Amino acid sequence: MFVKDIERLGLTEKESRVYLTSLRVGPVSMQVLARKSKVDRGTAYHVAQTLTEKGLFEIVGDGKRPLFRVTHPARLYNYVEQQKQKADAQYAAMQIMINDLETLYQVGAD
Repeated sequence: MFVKDIERLGLTEKESRVYLTSLRVGPVSMQVLARKSKVDRGTAYHVAQTLTEKGLFEIVGDGKRPLFRVTHPARLYNYVEQQKQKADAQYAAMQIMINDLETLYQVGAD
């Protein structure tokens, strides 16, 4: 339902599916999360890792089988803000380089 909306925030389709499934079902084992999100379990582990690195996912419990869950949905703001800061930094770097790149282009065009 919201998969495409979440993808527009910069997540992949599988990240979006795992995120939304976890949001709906709460803390669950990876086996359950993978099955309910219709993602291969190995892929689900990888997706959980990338979502954790993005601050959108966490592992709870220290038992034999850890449980996985999303962080509070408001953390999406933090994630999008980080992406914006990265894009702003890339844009600033491009502005600094553009004259040198144009010079190379003109030399190559002759």
